[in-house]
Amino acid sequence: MRDNKKKIIGIIITCVVLSLFVGLIVYNALGNKLRYNEKGDVANTTGNLYNGGYFCEYKGYVYFANKADVNSLYRMKDDGTKVEKLHPDSVSHIQVINDYIYYVRSNETSADVVLRGQPYGIFRLEIGEEKAEQIYNGVVLSMRMLGNDIYFQSYTDKNEDKVQLKKIKIDGTGLETLSDEDYDPICVNGTDIYFTEVRNSHNLMRLDTNDDRIITASEGNYYMPTFVNGAMYYIDLTNGMQLTKVNLSNNESVVLDDGKCINYNVSEENNVIYYQLENEDVHQLCRMALSGDNKVVVADGDCMNIHITKNYTYFYKITGVSVEDVTLYRAKTNGASVQEVNFSKED
Repeated sequence: MRDNKKKIIGIIITCVVLSLFVGLIVYNALGNKLRYNEKGDVANTTGNLYNGGYFCEYKGYVYFANKADVNSLYRMKDDGTKVEKLHPDSVSHIQVINDYIYYVRSNETSADVVLRGQPYGIFRLEIGEEKAEQIYNGVVLSMRMLGNDIYFQSYTDKNEDKVQLKKIKIDGTGLETLSDEDYDPICVNGTDIYFTEVRNSHNLMRLDTNDDRIITASEGNYYMPTFVNGAMYYIDLTNGMQLTKVNLSNNESVVLDDGKCINYNVSEENNVIYYQLENEDVHQLCRMALSGDNKVVVADGDCMNIHITKNYTYFYKITGVSVEDVTLYRAKTNGASVQEVNFSKED
């Protein structure tokens, strides 16, 4: 009788241990399960990604590449306070969604390879975690997330002189080459991606993400198309690089500035356009409303990498003879104040 009782107790204990073990496995499996996005979801603005994707706003924080620390991944509150380092990877094309940070890694030193593995590629880092997961291994020039797919420019595996348009799922599966042309897949409108043809013309091209078919959307001389609030903004290469807006409902176009615009960023949330003009000896960063009204000069000089967030617009100003000699500034996105920004390196 006593032996039977011991056997029963032993069985119960074994069952409890097995249940805990199985529960732990299930818990870890669920905890490590990738959270997928909805169709058409995006994780940064077209304008920010055109400018390198070095800043991305998400849930009250701005995630950014700190140039003072070899473009390592940092974040801060949207008011510019509480700056903290998240990861030592040198990053660009930051896109944050579903509490994941997706980015292009570009670690170039031999020490980086030893310490952090492959120096290039597309990676995902869950907010609050330390280990980044590799999605794609290779040199990536630009990338855009759309739903659960990543469209990106990358060199071919065999010929590093040739850039292709590729696609991969966010879980790292389904790698495809979509085109041998180096289309830049940054501009999204709904579930379509737009870019300009760069080899024989500057026609506006459209990629239908339902079947990844690429067709000519409009013949012309377009550069940096951006779709915002029922309109398309672009730089008109035919007419002296004028910043131009097309109303999509009636196809009427309006020249927003007749100067030579070399770069710009549009924010629907803030109802502003920031753009860089180069008119003979007068180079200026300007701002206007989406309508083209209320033009103001934000800063004199050569400015680049314009990134718009709710409170501040960040940009680099060239201060030397090289584009590497730059100083970071920020302007109140809808205000007048401009200040130099110095993010310290955090070990």
